[in-house]
Amino acid sequence: MNLLYVLSLVFWSAFNSTSSFLIYNEDHNKCVYAASATVVLTAPCDASFTAQHFQWISSSRIISLTFSLCLGAEKIEDRSKVILLPCNESNPGQTWECKDETLLVLKGHPLHLNYGNNDKKNMMLFNGTGVWSRWRIYGTDKNLCSRGYQEMASNPNGKPCYFPFKFDGHVYAECTVDGRSDGLLWCSTENDYEKEQWGFCHPINAPVPSITVYEQMQDREHVIVMCSFGWRFTKSSFQLSVEGEHNYTLKNPLCYSNEKCVFDVKVSPPVSFTCVHEINSAVNRQSETYTDHHEEGVSLFYICYSSCIAIALVIMTVAVIVTTIRSK
Repeated sequence: MNLLYVLSLVFWSAFNSTSSFLIYNEDHNKCVYAASATVVLTAPCDASFTAQHFQWISSSRIISLTFSLCLGAEKIEDRSKVILLPCNESNPGQTWECKDETLLVLKGHPLHLNYGNNDKKNMMLFNGTGVWSRWRIYGTDKNLCSRGYQEMASNPNGKPCYFPFKFDGHVYAECTVDGRSDGLLWCSTENDYEKEQWGFCHPINAPVPSITVYEQMQDREHVIVMCSFGWRFTKSSFQLSVEGEHNYTLKNPLCYSNEKCVFDVKVSPPVSFTCVHEINSAVNRQSETYTDHHEEGVSLFYICYSSCIAIALVIMTVAVIVTTIRSK
């Protein structure tokens, strides 16, 4: 298995476990994407396309990470156009809930997020419950609410975070450490921090990482270690500890998302790899011992390879002899 193939696997699965998600319709094999605030369409799913990424910012509101606007409807009526709206928790046109596993419905109304139709390519509300109104998180068999919002913070008065909020010209859909020198997570409890209403976020526990080790078929000295660190809420520290003939720690992995990172390691087996995930002073580790079984596999490979070459030469020789005899 070569490096490019391993990296493609990592990139393909990079967004499967983050807080953001792609809204996927299996019948059309396409995902929702926001072309603009007034145009919400579908396209072939592409996890690297940020316009296809959405996230729950409350128990009922879904935000587009590209536009920092919430998914909603122009009107609360059948076949109304689905668009992006300024996030407003009191607006019933952007208040969603999951029903019957894969339906996404406006709360209190029998109107579902729908693919649209042949005449209207834009997403719409529809009272039908067929396959065009069925959605799940791309890359999983779970409904959209399975990656729902969790209240992460409050101020001393018990007021929760308000997402999204503005601070220093930026829009945030999660807690941040920006603006602080102590590294503590915080959020605004109003839509604009200029009102100076804010609170600290609850401590976040570091998920236990998983680890996968890939052999490099063409180079017995190098192996690829992929660490899947799980869902990350804010800035984390990722590293790989290597214990063997030479012990050292790698702290600059190649990360294709917030939680999946690849380390290219040159080692002499046997060796132990440990993925280390630290967040908010919480640390979790996962280890795997790697013993090189490559030599036996390579020998078998070369035996098979040599045999194929020998057989091919015999066949070519026989063919030349037969052709020569026939020509005479």
